[in-house]
Amino acid sequence: MKPPYFLTARFNSTCPETGKPISKGDQCAYYPATRQAYHLDSKSANQLRALEFAAAYNMADANY
Repeated sequence: MKPPYFLTARFNSTCPETGKPISKGDQCAYYPATRQAYHLDSKSANQLRALEFAAAYNMADANY
């Protein structure tokens, strides 16, 4: 299974967590397992940023 990642939105959508609109061309967090895109202000996007930070600095919880 592919891990979540950040991408540029290819079409307009709405964040399932915050209800905020995601416009075409905006950055968003994409979770392939659920096929959902999350707004950058969402909790899911914040968790993804934290995981990427941990992996970049080889922290203990990077692969948790």
